Amino acid sequence: MDLKGKTALVTGGSKRIGRAISIGLAKEGCNVIVHYNTSEKEAKEVEEIIKSYGVKAYTLKADLLNEKDLEQLAEKSLDIGVDILVNNASLYYKTPLKTATLKDLDNFYSIHVKAPFYLSKVLGSQMYEKKEGRIINIIDYSAILPYPDYTPYTTSKGALMTMTKAFAKEFAPYVLVNGILPGPIVPPSDLENKEIPLQKTLLKRWGGEEEVFKAVKYLIETNFTTGSFIPVEGGRLIF
Repeated sequence: MDLKGKTALVTGGSKRIGRAISIGLAKEGCNVIVHYNTSEKEAKEVEEIIKSYGVKAYTLKADLLNEKDLEQLAEKSLDIGVDILVNNASLYYKTPLKTATLKDLDNFYSIHVKAPFYLSKVLGSQMYEKKEGRIINIIDYSAILPYPDYTPYTTSKGALMTMTKAFAKEFAPYVLVNGILPGPIVPPSDLENKEIPLQKTLLKRWGGEEEVFKAVKYLIETNFTTGSFIPVEGGRLIF
């Protein structure tokens, strides 16, 4: 698929990896719908950057924990017309098993499974009718190699991985559905020792958001990859 003139919806598109994906797509001539929840200022900044590349930019607010908001996001995106869906929005916080609750699990599933499922179903069906489209899920290497104290998070990411393969079958041969497994891309703002996550990473450095965009770009432009996953984790999975 040629990116020029296409339109992409990037959930969680105003900050960190989502921001890099949104701007990267615009640089390639793609119109971008930037979804956000609370980061309105950042979303508007990204919108202006996108427009500076001579393409169309939209910002849509939605709380993905809220079903009505999710449905409205899908409807508004349908009205605009979406060729590419990047399910990037994520929730991440520590949940030691002793204190983890069903509410925690519901929260992670709402963001990592329920929202991508609904958006993929609705927007993917439109793509299928047009006989062309791309759905890319930003997952996490922990879907394969879980780490302690984040079991609800990694469980939901594992479900997203399975869902990626299921949708690839549902929408074949017209809509290609793939996933990306990021590792140490950018350190969380509250991380005290930024070297600890790198100790079991072969390349011993943080990758940077641009590395994820490179994988996104490949999965949009390829015409022969579906139901697959690209690790972008510096060798963490084989350490």
